[in-house]
Amino acid sequence: MNILNFGSVNIDSYFKVDHIARPGETISSISLKKKPGGKGLNQSIALKKVYDNLYHAGLFGNDGEFIKNLFEENSINTKFFRRSNSDTGNALIQVDKNGENSIVLYKGANFDIDEKFVDEVLDYFSKDDVLVLQNEISSLSYIVDKAKEKRMKIVLNPSPINEVIFNLDFSKLDLLVLNETEAKDISKFSNNDEIIEFFRRTYPDLKVILTLGANGSIYFDKDELIKQKAYIVNTVDTTGAGDTFMGFFVGSYYKGDDIKKAMDLASIASALACMKDGASTSIPSIEEVKKFRENLS
Repeated sequence: MNILNFGSVNIDSYFKVDHIARPGETISSISLKKKPGGKGLNQSIALKKVYDNLYHAGLFGNDGEFIKNLFEENSINTKFFRRSNSDTGNALIQVDKNGENSIVLYKGANFDIDEKFVDEVLDYFSKDDVLVLQNEISSLSYIVDKAKEKRMKIVLNPSPINEVIFNLDFSKLDLLVLNETEAKDISKFSNNDEIIEFFRRTYPDLKVILTLGANGSIYFDKDELIKQKAYIVNTVDTTGAGDTFMGFFVGSYYKGDDIKKAMDLASIASALACMKDGASTSIPSIEEVKKFRENLS
């Protein structure tokens, strides 16, 4: 079984600041670092830590050749990772002294993905292959429709939330991984019990992972509910923690681990990712995750 991540790539500019800039405020940055990023890229790097047969499909600009090299260095198949005439997507990220962040995105080549390219990519994959998506690329609804026609398993991280997500047919998804804010925006409820009831009632065949930050995460479907604790670490930077959780959970689950084991693995991995600067560069190895787990015993 193959996993295809049809996702974004960005060049991330990290500004280390005392606090996140307020409207109209000019502040000085303590440091500036540029690193590869984007939810798609981060999730592919995390996925590859636990799952072998991984493809990344997407577009990059003339300034993004180093990202393709990064994928190849990590043995991620780049058959469908192509150059575009646009600049590579960019992200301006402020990280404060507590590790919290604020992000501004430039779409770039991520939004050059058209239906012709989608058809070419999906033609290569078949029934029961897994498709991983985020909402940082164009043609998302078309990708979901075509993948459903092929009977692929579809996993969505609905970030960022916008009209594309509100208009998406969630009944075509197999697994939804989202945080509290995204869940509230989609369901229009603020209480977790009401959110769970909304998804169970509206999409009874959907599996959902609701991430709760320091309060852990919850898996639920129409019959089952599993809670997972968060692991407490010395936080340096939370950027990419959610992508790390997503990648480790999806890779572990579709490799054959049960939901509880996959959630625990993902929870440890996302905690370890918070202990370093950056997003893709902070993602731990599977060996680091296993060692952390062993030390808890």
